[in-house]
Amino acid sequence: MAETINGAIKAIVLLRTESKIEKNLISELREYDGVQEAHMIYGPYDVYSIVEVPSYEQLNDLVLNKIRRLYGVKSTTTCYLAE
Repeated sequence: MAETINGAIKAIVLLRTESKIEKNLISELREYDGVQEAHMIYGPYDVYSIVEVPSYEQLNDLVLNKIRRLYGVKSTTTCYLAE
């Protein structure tokens, strides 16, 4: 497991989405506790989000039970920040 940064788990969540829903999805992402940033990007992913939560359990809940269940999300990739 990745180490915590200042006692928190930080990660980048990369999302593949249905087309033309990115702006709505970003607005919804920004409402979640733990989501620090969310932006549209070009490339193999459509949206990225930087998240910071106190525990791995909360990260799992945020990604698996909230982000992945948003309308239009096809898949996610979560990358822990090393520093």
